[in-house]
Amino acid sequence: MASLGNLPEEVMIEILSRLPPESLLRFKCVRKSWYALINDPKFKAKHFSNSLQHKQVLLKRLVTKNSGNKENIFSFLKLPLSIDRSVSVSDLDLPFDEDFRFFEIHGHSHGLLCLTDLRKDIFLCNPSTREFHKLPPSILLLTEPPAEPDGYDSSTNAVGFGYDSKSRDFKVVRVVDFVEGPGYFHPPRVEIYDLSKDRWREIETPVCGHVFWAPCFEMYHEGTYYWWAETEGGTEIIQTFDMSEEVFGRILVPESFQGTGDRYRSLGVLNGSIVLFHYPSRGDERSFDIWEMEKDESGGVSWSKLLTIGPVSGIEKPLLFVSSDELLMEASEGQVILYNIRTQQLKEVPVKGHPARFQGTVFVKSLMSVKGGNKISYEF
Repeated sequence: MASLGNLPEEVMIEILSRLPPESLLRFKCVRKSWYALINDPKFKAKHFSNSLQHKQVLLKRLVTKNSGNKENIFSFLKLPLSIDRSVSVSDLDLPFDEDFRFFEIHGHSHGLLCLTDLRKDIFLCNPSTREFHKLPPSILLLTEPPAEPDGYDSSTNAVGFGYDSKSRDFKVVRVVDFVEGPGYFHPPRVEIYDLSKDRWREIETPVCGHVFWAPCFEMYHEGTYYWWAETEGGTEIIQTFDMSEEVFGRILVPESFQGTGDRYRSLGVLNGSIVLFHYPSRGDERSFDIWEMEKDESGGVSWSKLLTIGPVSGIEKPLLFVSSDELLMEASEGQVILYNIRTQQLKEVPVKGHPARFQGTVFVKSLMSVKGGNKISYEF
């Protein structure tokens, strides 16, 4: 430790920037200069850049503890994952002070997660530093229930989290629906939370559709958030939100998807491209069609069918691609399966949970703070 402190400053910074966040948090107590360095936004950005070569899989699963209580558990799986090698799993001991059983991940970026149950509360969390931040109350959601059964009421339709490269800030977008009486819907309204300012603000922008649940669909990818939605005319679309421009957009899906209510849709990323999974919602044996999104020079979008997986037995849904050949999938009885799309081999990963309650993402550990209102910006 002493020898590290006696190194030239630029060498010391380079060494520290390559250490895991857990070690750096301990080192903050060693020297005041290290404390200041590790808290510096420029150092955090450098550390994140160096950490990109050490990506991991983050899994969220619901388990029943020995006490009988249900609890969300977060686990890291070391990459690369392969059918031919053992899988290293480490569970995180996160300081949950509230009931997070029904909270889901609604976006992640630069080592930060957004967690919400789509009611009122939204949390930002850095699993590596074990830091949580409860966002201020919504400025749009009504705080009191309607006085009469047919009164004016509000609810959260959609939440998404991501990074704005223009303002160099992290943002949460929330779409709020308003209804009055039986079936009379008012236009939705939209609010944005800026982490650096720790407050919400309303924006005037039209929403393209009403967001619906689809298994493992929502995600943030390269400046844009994606949801499965339906327009007023009943057309299924992918609704997008540009974190920098703060506008919604729509992406049309393959025509064969329309009206197939007995089939699920999931979203993923394969080799940097967005892909859609289309598969039966029921049945022990399922086949998974994978469609790849292609963008032309004018910004238009088209889809091409990439491949079909299966039929395979006992699979509930795809979770995420962990390489160009390997796909993590959730099994019907609460296991996680690693599937090689070329050899069609299967391997069970040593983690279990309640069926249909898994979420997974490729994750990079970071030192980014979720504390709001510090007016700090990060440039990556």
